[in-house]
Amino acid sequence: MERAGNEDMSDDVERKGLGTPATRADIIEKLVKDGFVKREKKQMFPTEDGMKLITVLPDVVKSPKLTADWENALTLVAKGEMEREDFMADIEAMVSDLIHTYHEVSDEQKKMFAQEQKVLGKCPNCGGEVVKGKYGAFCKNKCGMNVSRIMGVALSDEQVESLLAGKKTLLKGLTSKAGKKYDAYIIPSGTEEYHYTKDGEEKSGVQFKFVMEFPNKKFTGKKK
Repeated sequence: MERAGNEDMSDDVERKGLGTPATRADIIEKLVKDGFVKREKKQMFPTEDGMKLITVLPDVVKSPKLTADWENALTLVAKGEMEREDFMADIEAMVSDLIHTYHEVSDEQKKMFAQEQKVLGKCPNCGGEVVKGKYGAFCKNKCGMNVSRIMGVALSDEQVESLLAGKKTLLKGLTSKAGKKYDAYIIPSGTEEYHYTKDGEEKSGVQFKFVMEFPNKKFTGKKK
């Protein structure tokens, strides 16, 4: 790989140094999406998680030289000056060596990525802690209790906390069977099992059982 890394690139080759502009843009977008990099105006800065990731990665993986070497080697393969099998064999050998050397993360490094989860309340189904997750609230006991949505509406942290505390909670933007939007107060009254189909398979879960109360109206109705 050293020969490829030191090879001069011709002017008509787009891949020079650290990949194509499109490749770099895709990598940057993924880093931003995954929370390792943040944008501030026209500049990019590593987040706290990004700095932690840089700390635990082996030096060879985070070296710009590795990417440059691979780009140059790919150009040589395209020109017929290097065998594809040789290029892949070099990568396989490097990956095998990395796996052998860095086959596990130390307890200290694991603690770096352990994040305290905000507790929103007690699960009404099993009594476990309901915490804030990346994709909504969930029961840490994984008992099947759905605490992140009601009637298709995603619940905010404040709404989840309110419902778990047994309080009457206003939900906006509910949709009737006729397709009309409306608001309603949700008053939790226990839990109930529900069934749904996923990937052609029948599944079941647990959800809030509640009474609905409509703003400025005397009518109330049970939701089962």
